[in-house]
Amino acid sequence: MPNSSTSTHLRQHPESFTDFSPEADSPLVDFHQRRSRALAACRNIHESADAVVLCDPHDIHYLTGSRHCISWLVVRQNAAFAVSRHMLVREARAEAMDCEVLLPSARSTDRPDIEQFVIGELVKRGHRSVVVDPAKLTAQSYLGILRHAAAAGLEILETPNLLAGVRAVKDACEIALTRRCVRIAQQAFAGLIAGGAGSLIGRTEKEISNDLESRMWALGADCQGFPETGVIIASGPNSASPHHTPGSRRIVAGEALLIDWGAELAGYRSDLTRTIFPVSVPEFALHAYPVVAQALHRASQQLRPGAAMGEIDRAARDTITGAGYTEFHYGVGHGFGLAIHEAPWLRAHSTELCEVDMLTTIEPGIYLPDIGGIRIENDYRVTPDGNECLCDLPTDLASMIIE
Repeated sequence: MPNSSTSTHLRQHPESFTDFSPEADSPLVDFHQRRSRALAACRNIHESADAVVLCDPHDIHYLTGSRHCISWLVVRQNAAFAVSRHMLVREARAEAMDCEVLLPSARSTDRPDIEQFVIGELVKRGHRSVVVDPAKLTAQSYLGILRHAAAAGLEILETPNLLAGVRAVKDACEIALTRRCVRIAQQAFAGLIAGGAGSLIGRTEKEISNDLESRMWALGADCQGFPETGVIIASGPNSASPHHTPGSRRIVAGEALLIDWGAELAGYRSDLTRTIFPVSVPEFALHAYPVVAQALHRASQQLRPGAAMGEIDRAARDTITGAGYTEFHYGVGHGFGLAIHEAPWLRAHSTELCEVDMLTTIEPGIYLPDIGGIRIENDYRVTPDGNECLCDLPTDLASMIIE
């Protein structure tokens, strides 16, 4: 049966987070500083670079605050210009007030060559050497940039995933938003299981997925946090599939019910997993669940500044395989923020080192085909002296039994 004090705590204070006000609730975002960090990161790789061209929506959101209105962004020394569309230009100028927002054509019915326009604006401003991220460009845009740059005598320098390291270290505003996303997700989960096993048994996976999502909306989330998959509800043998799509299977007493969910607020996200057991725990889980819990503990003990990401993965992976189970087929953790999967990447062969204020999941699992699976996932912040778990939902097996 869930720990009653914990469940009560999570059901209290169902505050709404709908009116997000950075001035009132979080530190102000310094987009100029973010853009300065981005340009500095480029110059650490290409010393001659005097601008960086970006078109990834998450990168643009991170550097301007505009989520949907800017298609291209050029970051320069102490300045930036953006390209928008006629139907969105007013919103773009309101959202990215410290950027120059341009239109690539006089009329909305024109069909401008965007790549030619961007290169032309760079040349007009006297740039000679600019960085692009080929991993974020379509083949057509990449070839267009190269062609027009060559014609204009502009040097193009390539750096794949150039903002990954910058975005991996979160600032105070990002951490504050993430905490709120975690709170929304936890309160929604607490409400879902508050009715006990009777409120789960007999319902379909899809019904429970929709219920959990609607609870997050009611608590102020903009939406659920997994755009690629949606909330994962996996019951019985379906829980052996790490990314199961909720379907028409009905929840049965005495089976594993794996719930992987998160909330999105102002573009930021949370990502949690609990495996619960309506009424009773199946035989396989009595043995497997403690192993997964131990793997989570051992990996989290390794999470600290300067730790090799691969060592954190191996701490969990070796615990699973050492107990005689097949290893999980994914990295034990990943960063999350404007994207649900982003740097840092805690994978077995990662050599990168953890830094203060990185956010990451840790989510080991055991998956037994045709029987069931166990996964436990928490969200963590790397702190100067170790790490902070952003979640306070229990993980012990007794608390996962829903009576």
